[in-house]
Parts: sequence; C-alpha cells; structure tokens
Amino acid sequence: MLIGILAALAVLVVATGLVTWIRRARACQRIIDAPAGDPELVCYGGMMSKALTTSGTLVRLDLLDWGVRIHGTPISRWIVPTWEARYEELAIGELVATPFSRNAVWFRLQGHSGGMGFLSDRSPDIFRVLERHGVPVNRSVRKIKRAAEMESRPR
Repeated sequence: MLIGILAALAVLVVATGLVTWIRRARACQRIIDAPAGDPELVCYGGMMSKALTTSGTLVRLDLLDWGVRIHGTPISRWIVPTWEARYEELAIGELVATPFSRNAVWFRLQGHSGGMGFLSDRSPDIFRVLERHGVPVNRSVRKIKRAAEMESRPR
C-alpha cells in the first residue's frame, strides 16, 4: 500500500515537472519565418534564458547564412525551445560567465532586453562567424549569477 502511494506520488511529481519544463521552454521560444539553410558552423552545448537553463549537449547552435538558430538535438527537441534571429536583428553577441565556470555567448536582439545564451567553449568560433556577418561582439567576460541579469540593457 505504502509503496503504491509513493510510486503514484513520484509519477505525479515527474509529470508536474515535465509540464512545467515544457511551458517554460515554450515561453522562451522565438521562431521566425526563416529557411533551413546550410550551417556555416554547428556547435553543441547548453542554453540559458531567464526561464530555462540546460547543460551538456542537449542543444544545437546553427549559424546559417541568414542568422542564428538554437534548438534541441533529436532527443531533446520537445524540452528545448527553438530560438531564431536574423543577423540584422542582433544588437550584439556577448561573452558571459556564470559562477559555475560556464561560459555562454549571449545573443541580444536590437531594441529588446533579454535574449538567449548558448553555453559552449566554442565562443571564439561563434564570434568569428558573427563578425563576418556584421554583428558586433564583446569578448570581455561579463560575470553574472543568473540569466535574469541579462534582461537589463547592455552595459
């Protein structure tokens, strides 16, 4: 009896966690009408936003001829949001670091606070592609405690 109650409670907790995660992922989604395109650079890592952070290699960054696409890998597409922006929409690509020694390239849109971070050790490669497409970059490390700090305007 007690084992059955504990099992039901565990299922309820897991289901509630998944529903919450998926809602948060949808809240940070940004999909534009963009073609598939051939990637100039593909990187695997994590993502960081105000509502959601992942680690490991669940997230793929595609730098395409038209812009940036951050999305889940085949096994994580349903829990990782898709975030897209054309190069001309980007105000800057910034290097940020968390207290956990995680570095991210933060993509900020023109005229908007917030944005999306891609956690990876490939920031030099990412910055080179951004610069080729005319996107300003800031390689100075901005130390943050959490992604919500990136909701303010650039410093």
